[in-house]
Amino acid sequence: MNNHKPKIVCVDDTFLNDRSYHHLPLFEKYFKVSEFDPALTYSDDTTFMYRTNEARRKVKKYEGSCRFIADSIWEPFFWTDNFDQNTIGLLNRPGQNNDGSIITVPKWLWYEEHFSQQHKKPLLEDLPFNHAKTKSFLLQMGKKREYRVRLYNQLKDRGLLDDATYSFLSYGIALEGNFSPETYDERHPPFFEREYKPDWYNRTKFSLVAENTFDDPREKKRALKNELIKNNGEAFVSEKSMKPIMFGHPFIILGDRGICSTLESWGFYTFPELFDKEFDKEHDINKRTDMIVEQVANYRHKDVKDKVLHNFNHFWNTDLVMQSMKEEIIEPILNFINSK
Repeated sequence: MNNHKPKIVCVDDTFLNDRSYHHLPLFEKYFKVSEFDPALTYSDDTTFMYRTNEARRKVKKYEGSCRFIADSIWEPFFWTDNFDQNTIGLLNRPGQNNDGSIITVPKWLWYEEHFSQQHKKPLLEDLPFNHAKTKSFLLQMGKKREYRVRLYNQLKDRGLLDDATYSFLSYGIALEGNFSPETYDERHPPFFEREYKPDWYNRTKFSLVAENTFDDPREKKRALKNELIKNNGEAFVSEKSMKPIMFGHPFIILGDRGICSTLESWGFYTFPELFDKEFDKEHDINKRTDMIVEQVANYRHKDVKDKVLHNFNHFWNTDLVMQSMKEEIIEPILNFINSK
């Protein structure tokens, strides 16, 4: 490895020193990473990583001489609008921009869950298909969104929740125990959003995932905050879709159109044996919701153990994840820094 590693200095909270610091060992193979110290003077070969305009202002005196990385790798939009020819962005959103100034990382939540949830990885002999099923499906919902309300109401009206394990935090319904919905604050949920109990999966036949989707007016408004990305046909995939994969469950997903195709392009299996995938082609979110409810109502059990095992092993393949992170994130950053 080249001993002269490029210097990345993290200004305030970035993914390398805050929410995702567990990725630091991989990045330190290629970069010399440190946190910003206002008492120091940095050389022209420094690259500053930041999230917000406030953080950018702290290193404003280095504009014109140093390089900058706007870190929104956890988001589908930027928290800053300060871009110039010496700045590149990291964005958790499928697509690409024409001038190459943005590195899109649509698999980010796969990478993130892979490393952050290592302590929750089930043993092969403990995967859900080895357990007797006493419930129909697992559904975990937090924030109230129009399409989730439609999904919930239809499932409830058809009696499909009677035999399900489910949560809807906006309604005060939680897997850990119900509470008063008046106390619910989506910014500060009452339970850890990545909580995991094997029994939730072991006793249910499959997961019904209510993803984030750009069809939601709130998400669309947030994403359009930066009109820099041309969508390339991939769907947005969050940790919600990773949960059944990483814990060994079959699944059906209410999310962006084409989300099944996106997961398949990443090497995962979906489950047409259990659910007709026509919903994945439907443009209208309401019609897509209706089709998914119909598939849940008409769930047809088949042995999909081999596919579940493939997904489980594919998700937890550390060599694969590290190589993909190197190609998707590290090499583009190195190319940006070295092009100076």
